[in-house]
Amino acid sequence: MILDKKILILAKKVLFVLSFSFVFIQSAPQLAIASPELNFDYARGPVVTAINNHPDNPITVNTEKQTPITSALPSSEELPYYETYITTTAYTSREQETDSDPFIAAWGDHVFWGMVASNAYPKGTKIQIPEYFGDKMFTVLDKMNTRYYHRIDVWMPELDDAKHFYHYTKIRVYK
Repeated sequence: MILDKKILILAKKVLFVLSFSFVFIQSAPQLAIASPELNFDYARGPVVTAINNHPDNPITVNTEKQTPITSALPSSEELPYYETYITTTAYTSREQETDSDPFIAAWGDHVFWGMVASNAYPKGTKIQIPEYFGDKMFTVLDKMNTRYYHRIDVWMPELDDAKHFYHYTKIRVYK
């Protein structure tokens, strides 16, 4: 079978359009509407958290059964959560991985062991990675590059540990 020049040029144009479309959809999925059923809030977790005894929230009084307000936090076994699978990576405080101020996170918090970065969950979301860290509770206090959406990035103090941490694992997201 002999391929003539016109077919090769057409094939080249089609491959270019397909490649460009793929890159565009991967870099900006919110702009490429492929279906009206798309749910861009998938796996975001809780977006609004109400604090019962905060002065900005209206206090509803139940006269039949009044629960005393205490400052004691419930244990993690008592908290409601859901489980999901996500790609989990790690990062350290190096300028090559962050920016010119590597010890300050995106929202102004100083990095610490127990901090994670994620674009999939809002700031303050509590997460556990039981397969690798047991009952250790992590908090979302940093953002990632916008090209990484469905992923969490665990801050680690040691570069060698962070380099080899890349897993697709089950996590618990606390509501």
